[in-house]
Amino acid sequence: MKILFIEDDQPTSELISATLSAHRYAVDTIADGSVGLELATQWSYDLILLDVLIPTLNGIEVCRRLRAQGCQTPILMLTTKDADEDVIAGLDAGADDYVAKSCAPSQLLARVRALLRRGGNAASAPVLTWELLCLDPALAQVTYNHEPIALRPKEYSLLELFLRPPQRILSRSNIIDHLWSMEETPVEGSVTNLIKDLRQRLKSSGMVTDMIETVYGLGYRLKAAPIEDRKTLGRKDKETARDQGEIASHPVLAVDWDHGQAREQRGVMAIQQIAERFHVSLEQRFTVLETAERSLQAGNFSLKQRQAAQTEAHKLAGGLGTFGYVKASEVAQAIERLLENESSQKTRLADQLCQLLEELKHELAKPIMSDVSGCNLV
Repeated sequence: MKILFIEDDQPTSELISATLSAHRYAVDTIADGSVGLELATQWSYDLILLDVLIPTLNGIEVCRRLRAQGCQTPILMLTTKDADEDVIAGLDAGADDYVAKSCAPSQLLARVRALLRRGGNAASAPVLTWELLCLDPALAQVTYNHEPIALRPKEYSLLELFLRPPQRILSRSNIIDHLWSMEETPVEGSVTNLIKDLRQRLKSSGMVTDMIETVYGLGYRLKAAPIEDRKTLGRKDKETARDQGEIASHPVLAVDWDHGQAREQRGVMAIQQIAERFHVSLEQRFTVLETAERSLQAGNFSLKQRQAAQTEAHKLAGGLGTFGYVKASEVAQAIERLLENESSQKTRLADQLCQLLEELKHELAKPIMSDVSGCNLV
């Protein structure tokens, strides 16, 4: 499954992308609304994750234009702007769901799964089957004749791609577009090797029939399932595999355990490093707001400074919420709203900003409300 994530705050983008990648999603991250709109129009994505306040074209307008062009890709708004009027504006523009950046990673992932099921029309038939092979997206588990198969993440994603919907021809470029992000830049030989690995895994599980058909000059597609009696075929395949010693003694979930553990460790380390970079950036972000306060006190607060401080407060609110500083995020949102009110007297504005900055410092000194690196990554 491939996700387009349009978000201009780098720490937020890095953290959420790392979390999604750790759960087998390929993620393209873009920081500009116009570029995001162009990508969403030209490329095939399974889900669009969209911030509201982004440069050149805001998220509401991106969503509205996509729907006007007939785009049916599920859209999830992810933002700090979660007041009722903001939620209504996003849903009326065509978004399928709307969630605050301060939500737990597990909630975000659950909403992503729900939209992907809805987008793939899988709600009525969540388990994908081919002959005696079953893929359960809810459990991320693959079985053949009721025996679990251990697949690596991209092998699992490729199998799901073939099964949903079946018997369409997938070119190598189609497969790359769905399974790899733009940053990975694979070559077509990578697809050939992945197809070979998946075929070998399925054969080792006891499948005699090769379910993947090579359409020369075009790509690959799923074969039509054989009509032979399934119970008889299942016994024959299982006996053959046992004779060849190819069935694992204790296979587990769809994700290969050894590779899953390594991927989990890499994911946790990546998230921890992103969190450390975010903490380092807080001082610089705070300096922008403190400079605005000093300018207000001195009476030389320009419109340009107001806009810069307002933008920084918005990004800070989103980043703090994403990284688990829920109360601090609320204070940053209050600063953003304060700076939006251009009718406030400068003296009063300076006093209120000073008070909120002190409150923000106090909240940042507290332990975070949730551990962003502690979610289950496999």
